Formats: sequence, C-alpha cells, structure tokens
Amino acid sequence: MDTLAFLRAVLAEEGFYCIVGLKKDSNKPVQKFFPTLDAAIEVAKQLQANGFDSYYALATFVEGTSRKTTNAKLLKAFWLDLDCGAGKDYLTQPEAIQALKTFCKATGLPRPMVVNSGRGIHAYWALEEGITADVWLPVAQALKELCVKHNIHADPSCTADVARVLRVPNTLNFKDNPPNPVEVLNSAIIMTSFALFKGAVGTAPTAVKGYAPREMDEATQLLMGSYVSKFKRILLKTSTGVGCQQLGYIALNQTTIDEPLWRAGLSIANYCADRTKAIHLISKGHADYTPEDTERKAALTKGPYTCETFGKLNPGGCEGCPNKGVIRSPITLGREVEEASDEDNVVQAKPADIPTASAQTYTIPKYPAPYLRGKNGGVFKRVRGEDADIEIPIYHNDIYVVRRLVDPELGEAVLIRLHLPKDGVREFTVPLVAVTSKEEFRKHMAPKGVAMAKIDELMYYIIDWVTHLQMNATADIARRQFGWTDENFTGFIVGDKEIRADRINFNPPSRSTAAIIPYFTARGTLDEWKKTMEFFDRPGMEIHRFAIGLSFGSPLMAFTAVNASMVHLWSPSSGLGKTTVLLAAAGVWGNPEEVMTNENDTINTRMNRAEVYKDIILPMDELTNATAKELSDMVYAYPAGHQRNRMSRNSNVERFRGDAWHQLGLSTGNKSIMDVIAAVKAMPKGEAARVLELQVTAADLPNKTVTDELSLRLKRVYGTAHVPYLQYVMRNVEATRKLWKETQIKLDTAIGFRAPDRFPSATASTCVTGLIIAKRLGLINWDIPSLVRWLIPTMRTTKDVVDALDIPPEAILNNFLAENYNNILRIKSTDDGRQRPSDTEVLVIPDSTPRISLVARYEYDIKQLYILPKPFKEWCGKSHINITSLIAELKKGRTRARMAPKRMGRGTRMNLPSVQVIQIDCTEFMDDTPTEL
Repeated sequence: MDTLAFLRAVLAEEGFYCIVGLKKDSNKPVQKFFPTLDAAIEVAKQLQANGFDSYYALATFVEGTSRKTTNAKLLKAFWLDLDCGAGKDYLTQPEAIQALKTFCKATGLPRPMVVNSGRGIHAYWALEEGITADVWLPVAQALKELCVKHNIHADPSCTADVARVLRVPNTLNFKDNPPNPVEVLNSAIIMTSFALFKGAVGTAPTAVKGYAPREMDEATQLLMGSYVSKFKRILLKTSTGVGCQQLGYIALNQTTIDEPLWRAGLSIANYCADRTKAIHLISKGHADYTPEDTERKAALTKGPYTCETFGKLNPGGCEGCPNKGVIRSPITLGREVEEASDEDNVVQAKPADIPTASAQTYTIPKYPAPYLRGKNGGVFKRVRGEDADIEIPIYHNDIYVVRRLVDPELGEAVLIRLHLPKDGVREFTVPLVAVTSKEEFRKHMAPKGVAMAKIDELMYYIIDWVTHLQMNATADIARRQFGWTDENFTGFIVGDKEIRADRINFNPPSRSTAAIIPYFTARGTLDEWKKTMEFFDRPGMEIHRFAIGLSFGSPLMAFTAVNASMVHLWSPSSGLGKTTVLLAAAGVWGNPEEVMTNENDTINTRMNRAEVYKDIILPMDELTNATAKELSDMVYAYPAGHQRNRMSRNSNVERFRGDAWHQLGLSTGNKSIMDVIAAVKAMPKGEAARVLELQVTAADLPNKTVTDELSLRLKRVYGTAHVPYLQYVMRNVEATRKLWKETQIKLDTAIGFRAPDRFPSATASTCVTGLIIAKRLGLINWDIPSLVRWLIPTMRTTKDVVDALDIPPEAILNNFLAENYNNILRIKSTDDGRQRPSDTEVLVIPDSTPRISLVARYEYDIKQLYILPKPFKEWCGKSHINITSLIAELKKGRTRARMAPKRMGRGTRMNLPSVQVIQIDCTEFMDDTPTEL
C-alpha cells in the first residue's frame, strides 16, 4: 500500500500535517509542518535519504508552529504500539499480531490495519471522519485501560497521546544495520465508524473528566519559573525512604525492566536540570542501551509521567509510598529553586512612574541569607527540612532594599525597589518605624502595588535587609531640595526623579519634599507639549515666550554670580494671558496648577517653595495681593538665596536651612510691585534693581474658544520637557557655560548693563541661553533672534526706569522734615543772632513749638538745623533707608552735615541737657524768603 493512501486513511483532511526526523548522531529532531500530504511525504522521503528515521504526527494542527496538544485540530484514528524483540513484551512480530487478533476478538473491536515498524507492530483503527481531541481522548483512555484489562502489552504512553508520532510507512528504521523497512501489512484500507469503535471500547469514566490543571496565574508562573528539579535530589530522597519507589526500582533493575517503564523513568530524568547525566544514569544497564538511542527516547517524551501512569506500568510499585496521594508526579520530589546568577541579576526595565524615561539597567543585589532570588525572579527563603533544604516562596516579584536614608526631621527610612512585570521598576521609601509594624507596613506597601494577605514574612525579609545594610553601609541623607546635586552638574533632582546624563534614578521623599513631590509629575507626551508651545509663536507674544524661557533659564542661574532674580508680569486688566503664561512656564516641570503658588499663599509659603525648588523656576500668581511691607521684605530677601533663620517647631534648635537657591522667580499681578512698595518706602531702587517688571499688553489673539482650549491643554500636558533639556546640559556642561557667557556679554553690551545691573543681566542671559538650547533640542521652534530684538529695547527701558529712581539725599531729608513739620522747634538762636554762654537764662519766644514730640530744632536766623538721631533713624528704618549711607551723602553735599553737641531746649523752658545731634547747614539748602501770592 502506498504511503499517500495510508496516510489519507489515518489522517484528517483539515489542518497542518507534521513530519519529524530523528537521527542517531543528532540530538536535535527535525520538525516541519505542511498544508498538504504530498508535501509532507516528500520531506519524509528526503529525511530518509539523509539517514533520518521519519515520523508523522497522528493529529493535524490548527497552526503550523507547534505539536502541542493544545494546537491539535483533528484526529482520525486510534492506535497501539507493540514492541517486539529480545527482552520485549513480544519476542516476534507474529506473536504480537496473534495477541492483537485475540484482543480484537475478545473486545469486539474491528480488524485494524497493521504496520511493520521495522522491529515492532503498529495497529491502526482508521475512522471514517475526523474528530476533535476532547472527543477522541476519553475513548483513547478507555482503549488504554482495555489493553491492561485484556493483558495486551501496548505502550501505554503512546495509546492516548494526542501529539504522538509514529513511523512513516515505506521508510526505513535505522536502528539496525542494515536498516529495516517500515511497511503496511494490509493489502486494503480498512475504515470504521467512530460510533462502532466507541461502542466496542466504551469510555473511561476518569478519562471523560480528564486532568485539566488549573491555569496558573502570572504570579504563580513567575515563582514556578525559578524552580528546577534535580534527579540527584530525587534519588537521594529515595535512598532514605522518602522519595519515589518506582524510580528506585527502575534505577536498580535496569537490566530487566520493560521499555515502557524505562521510558517512564526517562520522562522524569529528561525534565530535570541534571538531565544530561540523569537519563544515562538510569539507562546504561538496559539491554538496548546506547547513548544515542537514550537521547532520542528522552527527547521524544512529552513531559514527566504522573504517579498514576507509573502505577499502571508497574502495578504495586507505589504501595507504601509516603508521597502517594500527596504529589502528582515524582518530578516534584526533586524541585528546588535555581538561584539567580550574577548575569541573571542584571535586568533591563523602565522606571514605573516616569512615562518619559527609557529602559535602563538595574543590578539586583544578592539577598541577605537565608533569602535568595530565583533565576526568574521572586524572593525565596531557604530553610532546613528533615531531608534537604526547602525554599519557601515569599513574594513573586523582585523586591529589595536599595539603601538606608536618614531624614534630619523624620529619622531613618529605607528605599525599597520593586520590579513589576508589566509596569516597570518602582522605588519608594518606608519609614523604619513602619517596618516593624504589620499594619503600618501594609499601609505603606499596598499603595505601591504590594498586595499580600499575609505580609509577615515579607516584613521580616525587609527587616533582615535593614540589618544587613546597617552592618555593611552607612545611611544616606535624604535630599531636602530639588535642583543640582553637586557643583559639577552631574545630577538634578525634580520631584521623585534624580536625573542623570544617561539615566533616571529614584529620589526618595524627605520631610520637606514629601508633600511637593507629587506636583512634579508628567502627563501627556512630549510631542503634545511641543504642539501646545506653538501657540505662543506669534507676533505680540514676545513677553509670553520670554516668560516661558525663564523656566529653561532657571537651572542656568547656577552659572551666574547671582542667587536669584525676579520677573513680574503685571497689568491692571485681566484676560491678557498672565496666568496662562505662568501655567506654561510651570508646566515645563510638572503639574502647573500645583507647581505655582497662588493668591492665597503667604510670603512664607513662597519663600519655602523657593528653598525646596532651589534651581527650578518659582512661579507665583497674583503676588501683588500681598501687603507692601511683605512685598518689600520678599523682594529684598528672595535674591539673597536663603530664608531667614527660624527655630524648629518642636525643639529648641534652629530650623534646618538648605543650600542657597539659584533660580528665577516669575510672578504675576494686577499692579506693579514697585508702585505697591513705593507707598511705604521713600527709596525703592534697591527692590527695583532686583525685579524686572514688564507690563503685559493685549496681543492679537485668536477667539476665546482657542485660548480656552490652550488653558485646558496646559493643564493636561506637562512635565515632559525638562528631562531631555537637563540631560543635554549635563552632557554639555562646559559648552553650555560657554554659550551662556557669550550670550551675557552680547546682551550686556547691547543693552548697556553695568555692574549694578547684575540681576537683570543674569535674568536675560540665562533666559536666552535656555531658549537657544531648547530650540536645538527641538523642544520649541521659535525665532530666537526676533525675541532678542524685542528684549534689548525692553531691557533698556526698564533699566532707565530703575536709574530714574535715584533720589538725592537732600530730597530724602526734605521728606523727613515735611512728614515731621509739626514736631520741629522753630526758634531764633539769640536776640542779636549770636550764641554766647552767658545767654543760657535768656528766654526766646519760638515761632513754633513741637505738638507731639521734639524731633528737630531749626534756628532760622542762622539757618542751622539740629536733628535728634533717634527719630531720624526710626523714620529711615521705616522707609527702608540706610541712614549711614544717607548721612555720608549729606556730608558730601551742600548741607555739610556733621555730628555735634546741642542743647535742644536752649532759650525755652525745656531744660534739656546737651546731646549729640545731626547738624545741617541750611544756608544753601533752605530758602526762607516768603513768596508773594
């Protein structure tokens, strides 16, 4: 009978056909799939021509990729494999054929087709139609049990194997030399109906249900992936009476056991980690042993046999086994965790909570004993069992302590790193006080994705990590500020990110940053943010582009000699985009509504934010809602780069102050800061030099719908631009410094900045440099030269305004006299205009006397003014005027001021002693000549 006719009889017409080739000198079988039988037979012939034993699969398959049972499509035959030869169940093929005839007669089964496999016999009952595996399997199981019942020695592993392969008829069996032919012994095709065959065989009650192992969840799969079985471990347990009696019997009786039982032993050894030695260890005593044949037989096993199969192959062999009913397969007795190697501990993953970050390399440290990491991850604890060490699973994901942290206010904490299979790597801190309390520990772990019903063992594991680190490493200080990590610009802290030139690390929160860290998150994509920035690239919005540029310029303030400088955008009208541009600037770093402060925040809050942000822009909305004094205090203190000293809340020590900040502040308001301050200060130039004020005017904007959409986009897309920007600066520190210096020199020359103009100079140069870099990176696509052309005259104008605030010292003195006019004693010196010691008792009628208190005495006849220092100092202090500098200027001018003793009540009834006063010569300063109306 030709091959095609036979295979058409036993194989279904639908699905892919599979051909397998095995060769003595090759450990790797050849397996191929074909859509037609003709193509499959042709390859089987080619394999034979190349010395391969050719096999075909009895099932057809849904996809031409796998011979797994789950991929099987249809089956169209039932079969038996009867081994023949010396030491086999049947000595000769005729003996096997006779046993087959007796079996069919006793069971009522129809006559099968028989194939001479070269040594043994293959019996086939070809069906008239193909059936699915779930229909076929219960009947095949019943056939298998029927064979046992009627004592026909068919290979039990073959009879009910959906994915079984048997030899292709009309090929050669190369086990012998010369090879034996494989041929069909029937002269005609014999077909039977499935109903007839099933009626004769029946179904196995246990087989109908089958063994359907529960689908493992991914967490269990991860844990199981770290387990391996060692055959040596099984044999050691067996030698002490707690292993597998069947495997012990196979190992000790290699010369006498039949092939099915030998194959069962191979099915266990082949799937152990030490298979290379194990399969030969239990095979070399067998009569048919050859290394090559053993390798082939082991490779053909489809998985470790179950205890049930061992019991059927060797009835009674499991009696008295301590593991009976406890395990499903002997292979589990050899199970142990394969510990991860150094290479396994180097993994690639993305930071879980940083959408813009790329994958980076993590080196997982060796866990402290008795804990270990499995080869495929997970935490296990190795404990001593009665007969061998046992590895207890603690947690299915990789989790470990990276380092200890000390917060000056919160105390000690630990930084924990968690590897999540889908989300990436997440890092977070847990206070040490929470590590020793189950409930507190659970409260800190659950929000980070660690969900466990029993968390005790994981808590003990973390405690052991803490102990391990305390013995081997010092604790790190938790960072209390964002911005540059060192003077070499190698790292920059933004929220929970420590940005490096080539990676992003986790930055754990400290007491001062914990509440603010969530503000510095990312939302949307970088491309979406770039598209949003295109809105500002239009005429009339130069001031908006400049303000956004301050956000990029702020980190570059560390290059300058100035700690901080402010830009204030103001206009009495609303709807001009002041708050919108503030959102855009803040959105470079995170959630703009959270990053910026608003009108309800106090000056202390804003100063505290400045300290924490350090090198990140400080956006402040509606700043001029503060009082004039608060504004004046802030404008003076903010550029200094640090807060005033304060005592800690709960202890008698000074509050911790961080490093000086180097940043740009951007504020908005409906009034000029200088106008507010001028209401209480006589000379606001000191503040004006520190604040660049720009009045926002109406720009040619699109309709309200477009601007409303812009505001929404700014609140939905943010926090994506600073990472590439900062990494560029870190990779090009010197080039960036050089670019900033060149930019500053050009701008200073064009605007006319001098040494006193250090604040606006730093503001302009860092802003423009930041914008140049942002454009190089493609973050913006604005015309920088046109912005500079707008900036130069704008800065010149603000400089002229500041210069015009210089008030002559005599004008300040005049202001003091005007405010205290009713408290000045106006009197002649003497009757003849000369002062003599003998005139002490002479009374002089004054022109006017003080109403509340005496602050000055003016002798108008000789034009000399005497000012008491104390009230003058108080007035200067209230007006934020440096009195020492003022008196020095008065001495140089026409007032010829000097300190001199004077009896302020001379000539009156005020008997006051002589005191040191400020004497002013008013000869050229005052004109007492009355003016005619």
